[in-house]
Amino acid sequence: MIDSLERVLTHEAAGTAWNLDKTMATWPAADGRGSAHALGAVDHESDLAVFKTWVNTPAGASALMTIFSAADGALLGVAEAGVAGALRTAAVSGLATRWLADPAADELAILGAGRQALRQVEAVAAVRPLRRVRVWNRTAAKAAELAGQVRDRLGLDAVTAASVPEATAGAPIVSLITRAADPLLRPAHLASGAHLNAVGAILPSHAEFHHELLDDTDLTVVDSEPNARRGSRELREHYGDDWSAVRTLAEVVTGKAARPDRPHRTVFKGMGMGLSDLAVARLLAGGTP
Repeated sequence: MIDSLERVLTHEAAGTAWNLDKTMATWPAADGRGSAHALGAVDHESDLAVFKTWVNTPAGASALMTIFSAADGALLGVAEAGVAGALRTAAVSGLATRWLADPAADELAILGAGRQALRQVEAVAAVRPLRRVRVWNRTAAKAAELAGQVRDRLGLDAVTAASVPEATAGAPIVSLITRAADPLLRPAHLASGAHLNAVGAILPSHAEFHHELLDDTDLTVVDSEPNARRGSRELREHYGDDWSAVRTLAEVVTGKAARPDRPHRTVFKGMGMGLSDLAVARLLAGGTP
């Protein structure tokens, strides 16, 4: 999946693949908010056009992906996209980590222990030789459950942390995968040289990290700038109308933007984009990474 996404982003950089920008609606729901989302993408070189729609509520969620030929409009398939969504969200974190984290990074702190968290760990482990994973979650029992899954399914050493500072202290890679309504990660929580993947809190009202964290970040990268402008409270609060310092993951993988030799911090904010789902569709349709 990581390799497939990297290939698709080279197509985007070459001007032969495009995102259909995300649209969404939210509403009050029991114990939280409900949200409906739609996005898509076209990749001329892969001969694919893909749409994904999903509804997320506190009581449950469902997602569907439809796959078409971009050449003749033929319907190639319809897929239940829950697992595919977790795979593409993890793959984009893995790809960002491949290009932005210290090549020697061998420890991950993951904040959040929901249904996508294990895939996030798996993706980082695919691109860095992890020796240990630290897990924090608001519910300690969920953190312990995820740590057990990391040990049993991935064969990695995993420990739980009692607090965010304990989880992140000295960690070279930190991944956020939460539904936090307000920031839980602050600048002091991150070690010098750390790379942050922030891929939760995709509602415009929500934030996982405090925007001041971006003050001394050397490189801020997004998957889709239009989606980030609409949906990332953290980036909107920090950058306002001037997003000239923000780069895209496609620019990174094609060398138009690069990780500094000794960065104080790098940040990837993933909001979800159609090309990530198309990278999954390439494999479902029988393509090669």
